[in-house]
Amino acid sequence: MVMCLDSPTAPLLFDTAFLSKLEQLHLLSKKLLRSQHRAERPSRQIGSSLEFADYRNYAPGDDLRGVDWNIYGRLEKLSVKLFEQEQDLPVYLLVDASESMRWVPGVTSPKDAHAPRSKFDQVRRTAASLAYVALANLDRVGIQWFGSQLGPQLAMTRGRSQFHKVLDFLQTAPPLPGPTCLLDSAREFTQRTTRRGMVILLSDLLDPAGCAPALTHLQHCQFEVQVVQILAPEELDPAWRGDIEFLDAETGAPLPVTLDETLLASYRERVTAFLKESTDFCRRNAVGHVSASTAVPFEDLVLRVLREGRLLR
Repeated sequence: MVMCLDSPTAPLLFDTAFLSKLEQLHLLSKKLLRSQHRAERPSRQIGSSLEFADYRNYAPGDDLRGVDWNIYGRLEKLSVKLFEQEQDLPVYLLVDASESMRWVPGVTSPKDAHAPRSKFDQVRRTAASLAYVALANLDRVGIQWFGSQLGPQLAMTRGRSQFHKVLDFLQTAPPLPGPTCLLDSAREFTQRTTRRGMVILLSDLLDPAGCAPALTHLQHCQFEVQVVQILAPEELDPAWRGDIEFLDAETGAPLPVTLDETLLASYRERVTAFLKESTDFCRRNAVGHVSASTAVPFEDLVLRVLREGRLLR
């Protein structure tokens, strides 16, 4: 069986061999999230479950049904049993669908960006893969497009049998005109979302305001935050030279420049500073961060880069 996304940019294929590899992976969560639904993520709680884990001292208000009376009889000490109880993890994929994500080198207009190497194709494939990993582990998955604001969403779904809904949703994205605004999108998301969980932001992070305000807001609202940053090689190290007129992918504004070595050196310095700023912020604030270019083969990105970045294991 081959599951695919038919796209004007490129077919995104998921064959059974790759899906089998994804089934061996798990999303790494730093938090143990409570839930009434059983899944495959262990969490220590008081009560009865499948597997005994440990004891702790009784505290006023604890359920007396959790007390081990055998220990009390021997030691005259109140101890409460702890058990491994399986938890499901709400996973929210925020996928950047702004025009800058659809830009492809050599295409003069973002409206004509129909080549297979766009950042948009890469993040959609990555989002689909992460969704499958979560669904295979019985976690609940929701997907949200965003640009200058939030777009349509895929409501929370659970179980690998629902993967076709993920693919159907990722097949097309609505037009989201205007410049990327991470903070406005994050604020709207937290206003809509009542249940806390893991937020995975998939974007190039090309927001004039930077990523820090949005990530800080998500953390302040008690979400665990992971970032997958995708950029094109030409954004990192342009190969163009001479007189060129660029068009802003999101505003359409023209920018005529003469690309010489001095200007390119200055550009590379700013790109390096931009990447360092996002990386350092994430490291200081316990935000998971993985960065890659579209030159990285997709399967290598998911099976190697995301694992090395501690998003998957």
